Amino acid sequence: MTTTRSRLLLSAAVILATSAVVAQSSATGVSAAVPVSGTSPLQAGCGAGPADGYTLYPNTEVQPHLAVDPKHPSHLVTAYQQDRWNRYGSNGAVTSVSNDGGASWHRSAALPPFSACTGGAYDVTTDHWLTITPSGAAIAASFSLSRDGEITAMQVARSGDGGEHWADAVTLQRDTTSKLFNDRPAVTADPYHPGVVYTVWDRVEDTSTDSAEHSVQPVYLSKSTDDGRTWSKAKKIYDVPDNTGTIGTVLTPLADGTLLIGMHYLTATAGATQVIRSTDGGATWSKPTLNAPAPLAVTTRIPDPDGGSDPIRNASLPLLAAQPGTKVVHATWQSQAADGTFHVAYARSADSGKTWSAPARVDKTPKGSAAVPAIAVSSDGTAAITYYDFRNNTADSSLPTDFWAITCKSACTTAGSWTEKHLEGPFDARKVPATSSGRMLGDYTGLVSTGKSFVAVYSVATGNTNNPVDLHSTTF
Repeated sequence: MTTTRSRLLLSAAVILATSAVVAQSSATGVSAAVPVSGTSPLQAGCGAGPADGYTLYPNTEVQPHLAVDPKHPSHLVTAYQQDRWNRYGSNGAVTSVSNDGGASWHRSAALPPFSACTGGAYDVTTDHWLTITPSGAAIAASFSLSRDGEITAMQVARSGDGGEHWADAVTLQRDTTSKLFNDRPAVTADPYHPGVVYTVWDRVEDTSTDSAEHSVQPVYLSKSTDDGRTWSKAKKIYDVPDNTGTIGTVLTPLADGTLLIGMHYLTATAGATQVIRSTDGGATWSKPTLNAPAPLAVTTRIPDPDGGSDPIRNASLPLLAAQPGTKVVHATWQSQAADGTFHVAYARSADSGKTWSAPARVDKTPKGSAAVPAIAVSSDGTAAITYYDFRNNTADSSLPTDFWAITCKSACTTAGSWTEKHLEGPFDARKVPATSSGRMLGDYTGLVSTGKSFVAVYSVATGNTNNPVDLHSTTF
């Protein structure tokens, strides 16, 4: 074990104070927000210093993913980017654990070794994803890379004790040229087949010449059948036409054995939310059964609500949520209206993804854009979506931003069936990290059902220059 990682074992064992009330009242059906993160546990200077156009935002935590234990729903684990750079990713991946359904959190005693700052081999780590298997083991995934983007790797790490300590990272795919560029993994345990875990991602394969552009971005998959201990060789499972691609792939298993992959499909000029199906364990995949227009991911920014040149990073990547034990699947993604504002799109399938309802806008934002939707569904069929918006923006230079939840029990394809709750805010989004694609609220936030409630984990600006962005958790 390296000296850096040994120090982390000590610093990361500090229990986060979670008793302070941050916002909100239980009278609204929303818990008081509690802190999930604090100041950075990473050693100062642990990674490469600012250079090559990179600017570090220390003590910032962004883009959390959240997983719930399928057998013990009070057990939650979240993974997030620690100390974000303005370009690719962050200095480290940090995980935190709750054993009381999100009422309190503590940082893992040992962190997943996805970057040099946590005992790994890469400059940068980003796009973390989590799942908890029926055995209670936590599996984390990372997009790990060199700072120049020439080396990219899809990595996973396993925690046999539910997120408290992490084993060495396993590399599922590694390439050493930017012409083969791996991106955004998502890891998912199959709750109906204990021991089976899937990781999917996209991979740019660029064979362009000086005279012609030829590039594709297909979907790759690796599978574990021993609870995430070992993994199959990475396999291309879904190809795309020349000069098109996928990004933001996420796999969802259903009770009848169907596997669904949601993804953002892009050409040079247009984007779409798509879902494909497999009924043979991932050996073959259908054509898209959902194919809905969506703004191009990342390159299309959410316009600066003040009309200036400080936009918000766009999260067009779709997310799926399957009602346990049924054929019902819910999907959400970022849509764009004719006036340029962004909103929350929703579609539903009742037949294991064979057919889908027409997309509907479901956010309650009265003016401007809604950003970064996340979705979850409970066993009784109640669906929940969270998002940020800027409805309380003012004329000054700040950007007041609020975090909201909407829930629906039935007729969810009708916008009026959703009920909105205010979770937290406003906070100033001008204080979150500025990236090359806009202010980084995240490409996603964490949201799960714990049975009778939903738990969200999300980033907020604190107003403290020494600790500018933290993660909070709210139950509703």
